Amino acid sequence: MRDFDEFEDYRLASEVAERIRLGEEEVLKTEDFWHGLDDLTYTERRSPAAHSEKRG
Repeated sequence: MRDFDEFEDYRLASEVAERIRLGEEEVLKTEDFWHGLDDLTYTERRSPAAHSEKRG
């Protein structure tokens, strides 16, 4: 079953890569992805950081 799952992951990734190549998939720049994440605190309930392992 593991081989099937890996094949399915590859197939899905290939489909996304093709949509990116054709300009049909939105892609974020690295700077846009990380923008503002440094400002998050671990006390903000809805922030991704609040659910991380660093949560105190």
